[in-house]
Amino acid sequence: MTKMLNNANFDDFLKLSEKQQKYIEIKNETGQTDKTIAKKIGVDTTTISRWKRKEEYQLGLKGYQAYYLSEKTPQALLTMTRLLNARSELVRFQAAKDILDRSGYNPVDKQEIETNATVQFNDDIT
Repeated sequence: MTKMLNNANFDDFLKLSEKQQKYIEIKNETGQTDKTIAKKIGVDTTTISRWKRKEEYQLGLKGYQAYYLSEKTPQALLTMTRLLNARSELVRFQAAKDILDRSGYNPVDKQEIETNATVQFNDDIT
């Protein structure tokens, strides 16, 4: 059992039929229309619509998407690192800020503190 981000489970994807898996892969990687993909995998578009309403399909889709995104993480990190050397100062700033934020280096939030305490001054100048 392979648990992933947002409690997604890649095993749920593997439980789907071969055609459902192929549909999900093509849809996520190319963004083609259901009609185009239906022709490629040899099903009717109504079949795809029926799949989408089923919970096991939704779980499989979630599992695949989490897996797909986790595979893209190294590439995304490399892109952010390269942006640290961009020509634009704004792009460099945003890349640096994003990397620091995601690494846990968040700026300290400003806090205003009010008190109702009494302050007493002792003047002992003689």
